[in-house]
This record gives sequence, structure tokens and C-alpha cells, in this order.
Amino acid sequence: MTPALASATAPATGHSTQSPARAPQGSAATPEYTHAWRWYNQNPDFKPMTLPNGTIINFSEWAKALPFVRIDASKAPHAQPVADKVWMIHGFFYGPVVIERPNGLIVVSTGENADDGKMFRDIIRRDVSTKPIIAMFYDHAHYAKGAETLLDGDKAMIIAHPDSDRTVQESGFLGNPTIPEMMPALDGRARIHFGTDMPSTGPDAKVGAASLELGKKSAWLPTTRTLADGETITVDGLEIQAFHCITDAEDSLTFWIPSMKLVIDNVLWPCLPNLYTLRGDRYRGPENWIAAIKKIRDLAPEIVLDVGGGAKALVGKDLIKDTTNAVIDASSFVYDQAIRLTNKGVRMQELRHHILLPAHLRDNPYVNELYGQCDTFPEAFAGQAHGWFSGHAEDLHALPRAVASGNLLQLAGGEDKVFEAYKAAVAKGEHLWAKDLAVMLTDVAPGNKTYRQALADTFRTLGRYSAGAITRNFYLAAARSLEGETTHTLGAVQDAEWVVADPARAVNHLRTRLDPDKAAGREGVLAFDVAGKRSALHIRNSVAEFVSQPDQHYRKADATLTTSADMFARYFRGELSAKAFVEAAGANDHAATLLSLFDEYRQLPMYP
Repeated sequence: MTPALASATAPATGHSTQSPARAPQGSAATPEYTHAWRWYNQNPDFKPMTLPNGTIINFSEWAKALPFVRIDASKAPHAQPVADKVWMIHGFFYGPVVIERPNGLIVVSTGENADDGKMFRDIIRRDVSTKPIIAMFYDHAHYAKGAETLLDGDKAMIIAHPDSDRTVQESGFLGNPTIPEMMPALDGRARIHFGTDMPSTGPDAKVGAASLELGKKSAWLPTTRTLADGETITVDGLEIQAFHCITDAEDSLTFWIPSMKLVIDNVLWPCLPNLYTLRGDRYRGPENWIAAIKKIRDLAPEIVLDVGGGAKALVGKDLIKDTTNAVIDASSFVYDQAIRLTNKGVRMQELRHHILLPAHLRDNPYVNELYGQCDTFPEAFAGQAHGWFSGHAEDLHALPRAVASGNLLQLAGGEDKVFEAYKAAVAKGEHLWAKDLAVMLTDVAPGNKTYRQALADTFRTLGRYSAGAITRNFYLAAARSLEGETTHTLGAVQDAEWVVADPARAVNHLRTRLDPDKAAGREGVLAFDVAGKRSALHIRNSVAEFVSQPDQHYRKADATLTTSADMFARYFRGELSAKAFVEAAGANDHAATLLSLFDEYRQLPMYP
């Protein structure tokens, strides 16, 4: 299941009982990622590792965390007993927890898609019980999409936070963005983030344990019972209390089972919380995640089962207290120092160069960067407070990048001299400087294959230096795109199910595709009758207003496109041209003219 981890497997036990202070240390195992430029520039002592599937990777943080994650390439996925009548699915970062009761099973978390749900059900039937599932809990919206296939007809209560259904229905692949119309950009970045489109073998291969196959068929089912913060429910004699947490999802619930002294959560990951995500999402206030970890600590549990982040069962009050405190302190350190330095006048783009986790925090194996890297977090906190502007006047306006790079190339003596400087920087291991030089060259000559390959080579090297899976994936995706691969993109399109579920919402999103040059001086109302439900776009001189009830709008529709939901979804997703869509709808020329003012969806490569 996880060939990328076959060379280093976790101990055979089902629990994490090793003291965090005993994790192996050493300069090679604990690089200073938060001083990113020092790590990436002139660092001759670092050598990446080649794993059995051929991928070349900085394995240091994986090695540190591996004894505490439920990924073991030497074993097939299975249900691991963690307490009396309690199991946890091993072999995945997001496998569910199963609790057997006299009359059936309680399952917490369902997987990312329909295939996951079926696979988890098969494991439960083989390793746990054939009893029916009587209750299913969503700990957060990300892993609520295997429900129907996991239940396979079992009549179960489905329990989640009151915002869970809305979050799933409004979200893209994973996020619940502040600006829903930006889902195409966010979903494209999410595929890069998780290595969805990376090869399975070879130097750039995905790290199997940290990748997700986004875009697969969902088997989500709506909630039948909600639990708000502090509320309890009794299922087949077992009392379960829910606490609302804001982590990587705003509908996260931590479940506390007092009779077992057991917590089930999406909070205490076996790595640093991803306090900012490169794929983009709602702002993640570290104070919220820290509060969620404190809640677990203060409950004083004897067992913590993290369904969302891939940890083994964490067993023992003292170990749980020490671990939660270490993660609280590391997260607080990054957050508080970012605030301190911002208040002292440090530009947000420079914060990463001033924040280095102390050794006593990095000594705990849960304080690792195998997923997200600390140096990518601090700008998000400052930016949340004051936006993009640093406060320094020189940052208010700038030349377009291609113009600025052209000026710098001229100042340096031309392209040939800059390219020689690039090669010298590579030879000396000055990879960030080499990257800057290659960027200037590609800005000025974006079609030059030599310059593109130079930048790709630099990105690939930086990716191999990066222990964080997310950072690595963005570097490698950029390299492959520069080399001509068209799979990786910073834009994606919502799936057909999303369009069909609410066609009017999709029509509203179409307004953001209006080409202002084409629409200049134009006016007209284009109505969409999708499976009998009407909505419209009122085009007025380069702007399109969404009209939810066109029959009540002050201007009547100039043209109407009458179509099925499936046909509209094909147009929305770029599978059907505007011309073909109009013809299939039997609409007139005026409809065709109005629709032609909008961009047709086309996937563009990350580096065209």
C-alpha cells in the first residue's frame, strides 16, 4: 500500500508508548528548516534517501515520526486492537476507529471516497465483527465521503457537528473556502499538495503514505443527528461527549468516552499541526488548534485515537500530557514569535528567517515537519492581520516581473552572464540563489527550453531537500510542469456531482468567467433552465450579475438555454464547447452570442 515507506517500517506494536524524549537525534535528522535559506543553500552534508519505489526524498522527519504513525509497509491494512472492543484501522493516515457494542458497531470516520468506504468495511468484516454498524460519526468533513459504501445498507445514525452537512456540500475537494468561487484554483493546488498526479514510481514518485487520490466518487450521506460543543449522546449504552474544535476543518469534533478514558480526535496529529496550508483554505488561527489540543490534555485521557492525522494509539496519561504540551508549546512558539517579530517591524516575508524551533521542542517526535514545514507558516499570521502590504512604501508598487527581470539581466550583462552565474551557483550548492537566477531567465524568455530545464532542475533539488511532503510536492510539480507535463495545474474544475447538486450555484460561479474585453458595451440577460430550475446572468458592460429568480428580474431574459443538469455539467466542466452546448439546448443565435462572452473552462499547466 505504501511502497515509499518500505525501507523503514514502524514497530509491530499497535500503541505508541515510546517516550518522546528518546527519539534519535543528530544534525542530519534534525535540520533547521525554519532557517530555510541556510538549509537549502550551501549544505553539503545533506544527502537525500532513495526509497524502494525510486523516489528521492528527505526522509529525516519521516524517520523521526515513523514509530508513532500507523503506516507499516511490511503489513497489509488491518484492524488493530487498541483497547477492549476497540480497534483502529492501520495502513492509512485516515483509517476509522471501530467500537463493538452488544447490538452493533460504532464507526468514527469513513474515508475520502466510495472506494475507501468499501475497503474499510471489508477490513472491519474480516478483522472485527459481522455485526451491523449502528452509529457512524463524522469527526470532520474531509473524511465523511466513504459513508454509504462503508454502511452497505446498514441502518445507522450518522452523527456530526451541526455545520458538517453544509461544509461538505459547499466544499471543493477538501476545503471550505472563504470565497467559494475560487474553488477551481484551490482544488488545483490541493491535487499538487497531496501528490495526486505524481507517478507511483521513479525519482519524483509520490510518498504513498502522505498522498490522496482526490476527485474520486463520493459516498457521503447527510447527518441524521448533530452534536454541538459539549453535547452527549448514548449509543447502545455507551456515553459519548463531543467537543467542537477548529483545526484543518471548522466542523471538527473531538469525542470523549468517559467510561473508557478515551479520546477520538482530528487534533493531535503525529506531526506539527498544519497551521497554514500551501493549497490555500480558510485562515487557520493557531489559537484555535492550540485550544483543541489543550482540551484533550485537560480531559486527562488514558488513550488518544487520532483518526485524521495518522497516529497510532497514544496510550498512557503521562505520555499524552507530555506529548500534548510539546505540540502546544511548539505551535505557540511559532505563532507567538511571528506576532512578536511583526510587532518589532520584521516584514512578513522575512519572518521565516528569524523563527527557529528550540531543541527542547524538536526533541519530541510529534514535533516534526513531515507534512507541513514551519517556515511556510508565519507569513499567514501576519497577512491575516494586515493583508499583503508590509507597511513599507517600496512594497506599494512594483514593475511587472518580466520587466524587472529584464532590467536585472541587462544590468548583469545579459542572459549569457546570468546563465553562467546560475551554473556557478549550482556547482557551489547555492540552490536558492540558483533558483532566483533561473526565475529571471524564464521571466524574460519563458519559452526557452534551456532556461526552463535549469529552473526545473533547481526546483527538483529544492524538493529533495524538503522534508515536508506538501513543500516537496509543490517543488516537484513545478519541475515536471516546466519540463512539459500538462497534468499539474493551479486550476481545476468542480466535479459533475457538485454542478448537478445545485445548478444555480454553478450558474452564479459562471459570472467569474466573463471576459471583460468581449463584454465591453454589451448588455443582455441569459437565462438557464436546468432541469426545470431557472436562474440567469445579467451582463452589463463587462460585469455579470447573478439573478436567482429571472422571472421577477426588472429586465426579462433576452435568451434562454434549456438543458438537463448533466448536459450543463458537461459545459461547465469544459467537456462540451459553448457552441455544442447551445446546439444541444436548441437555443437561438442570441443565446450563443451571450454565452460566447464567457470563458470556456480549459485546464492550463502550472507553467504554460
